[in-house]
Amino acid sequence: MTTVETAEFVEGMLRDFSLFSSTLGGLEFYGCSTELRDVLQLCHNVSSPRTGTIENPQKTYLFIGPHHGKTTIAKATDNQAKSNGLTSFYLDGTAGATQKALKDLQSAADAIILVDGMPEAAANRRVVIERFNSLSGNGLLFAPPEYSLDANLNSSVSRLQLGHVDQRLIDKVAWIVGLIRERLRGEAGLISENLSTALAKLPARAFLSLSSVSLGSRIKKLPELANRIAEALQLRIELELDVRMPEEDLAVIFMDFYSSDSRKTGHGFRLWLEGETDCRLLKLVSKLAKAADGTDLEDGLSILPLGEGREGGTSKAPEVVIKEQTRRNRDVFLFDFDESGKHARDDLKILEQDALLLDPKLSCSRSDADVEIEDFISLSCLDRFYNSHVTLRPEKEVIRYKSPMARRIVVEGIHKEMLIDWLESNASLADLENVFFVLCEIRARFSLKNPLSTSTMQAKRKQLEEEFDQAKHVGNRPRHWSQ
Repeated sequence: MTTVETAEFVEGMLRDFSLFSSTLGGLEFYGCSTELRDVLQLCHNVSSPRTGTIENPQKTYLFIGPHHGKTTIAKATDNQAKSNGLTSFYLDGTAGATQKALKDLQSAADAIILVDGMPEAAANRRVVIERFNSLSGNGLLFAPPEYSLDANLNSSVSRLQLGHVDQRLIDKVAWIVGLIRERLRGEAGLISENLSTALAKLPARAFLSLSSVSLGSRIKKLPELANRIAEALQLRIELELDVRMPEEDLAVIFMDFYSSDSRKTGHGFRLWLEGETDCRLLKLVSKLAKAADGTDLEDGLSILPLGEGREGGTSKAPEVVIKEQTRRNRDVFLFDFDESGKHARDDLKILEQDALLLDPKLSCSRSDADVEIEDFISLSCLDRFYNSHVTLRPEKEVIRYKSPMARRIVVEGIHKEMLIDWLESNASLADLENVFFVLCEIRARFSLKNPLSTSTMQAKRKQLEEEFDQAKHVGNRPRHWSQ
């Protein structure tokens, strides 16, 4: 689903939660992913009444992370089975007594055996797994994901794995909404009409964006977040405020929850870019500028990626805001001029952060559609790169013949690091003049020392927007591309 479609999905969830709640053993579980439903359905099947003898007992390994419902699901299954009049045994897999219990229950064909956890010692773990595999009745072994490759697991036993809720965004949102609903229920177990309306009018787009930040170990504290949101909704009703909570208020609650007790201070001005190659390009420009006139464009300004390697990208922006305690007027985010960049900019507006998009008017490609940082490199320079790497081809090439003539090369993602390596050895400041100007404008936002004065900046922008340079805007297309 697109971001807009997902936000609309969340709006529907806030209005009607019936499709996102499942009951097992008298407990509610929140989410609608196939993974979660498969796990809950399996537990229902195992704990349901059955007749006759068990010729093919059902045994399954369930791999679920810590603080992620493993023990809750195991105990709920035990409760469900017992409420259905079945014989069920819930065993702590980490306890030494479980090994003996599993041995004693080997022939209990009508029993349901639920083992929650695994011993850390390999020898003890082997015993638990082997005795579980030999059970005559139905059994579920709940184990942390790191044990999914244990050599003692039986390939004939089915297995299910429930990924971390950070990778199941809609389930995560449903979990938070479900916990909020729990705290809004009155003595009769119902939510008042006013509070239902307030919950339904939570800003869905902001709620979705803020929920996308990785929970990590904070997953065990998720009820605290839900409680804060529920209290804020209740307070609005009591004070007869507008039933619709502003995006800014919701953002403050999330940021307070995610932030550590000791707030980060002492950092200077920071420029955040989508990835490492973007950072390397701007740092290269800084190096070339310093060699040219001695001005250090990184003096007082840290140039940082949203993530390392493949862990970067616009989706990481809200997480960086919260974890790094970024602030307006001290941090600025620079994104590509494309759909993901525009969505990220809008998300950061909710968090009251400074976010910019690359300006197509300043690009060498003169593109009026998508623009990436590579669009600010002289076309003749990009052509030299491809002439030096004859086996490479760009992802896309767009040529505009109408005045003003222009050409755009979209560098293949997997080739960007090779491009930066080559630029670091072969590019001149003239090749990267437009990137240099972008960095100067960022410094100007922070009133940092600049090689260009304010009046010169204005004149330079006008020049870069209006000029036509054959080498910079068109280049010399590599001949071997036509062969």
